[in-house]
Amino acid sequence: MLAQWVFVAVAAAADVAGAAFVTKAHQRGRAPLRYFVAAGAGFMLAAAFVRMLPESMQAPHAFLFVLVGYFGVHLFEHAIAPHFHFGEETHAEAFLRPSAGYLAILGLGVHTLFDGVAIAAGFMISPSLGAVLFLAVLLHKLPEGFTIASIVLASGRSRAAAVGAGLALGACTVVGAVVTTLLAEAHLAIALALSAGVTVYVAASDLIPEVNREGSAALAWTVFAGLVLFAAADWALGELGGGHRP
Repeated sequence: MLAQWVFVAVAAAADVAGAAFVTKAHQRGRAPLRYFVAAGAGFMLAAAFVRMLPESMQAPHAFLFVLVGYFGVHLFEHAIAPHFHFGEETHAEAFLRPSAGYLAILGLGVHTLFDGVAIAAGFMISPSLGAVLFLAVLLHKLPEGFTIASIVLASGRSRAAAVGAGLALGACTVVGAVVTTLLAEAHLAIALALSAGVTVYVAASDLIPEVNREGSAALAWTVFAGLVLFAAADWALGELGGGHRP
């Protein structure tokens, strides 16, 4: 159905728009990255605990895969990543590890994959449900773009890389819609469990320590604001989607 793919494309474009906004603001010196990163930490932790973990519970041994994702990233950052370069310049104002941006893309990428799954599944039931779920998904697409671009910039990458990260999340949304009918639900749940572990690690081990290092009350409230932002979007999703997500 053409309408389904138009909605999926618009949802994907919202990730890119959010990333582009942050990079433009940063270019003009109007984007305090620490505040964007702090909000992103709250947003990512909320996404992991409110959506990603519960929706992965249908996978056998789900929490084992969560731990594999968490400790796999820890091993990658501390045993593997220090020994090679990522092929891209980093900048002096960076305050996150170079790997943080890539790991954030991985963690949020599977989450956005399920945005595409939700829209496509809704349209498989009825066009009206698909449209409603599209609106619900759209509510958190811009914050996702803000989050990923801020983390990429804070890890020392270029503005082009930050926009590219938004494009990657948008692409995951499209892929989710395409493969909805091709992958077994259990396999998707395993992928989501792994992604939840990655997301928790990036937010709790990379982002939150940077917020705590500065010790600013304003930053602490900004982390909480990220949580509230996700909670508001999730509440709206429940109200619009009948209280659950496909």
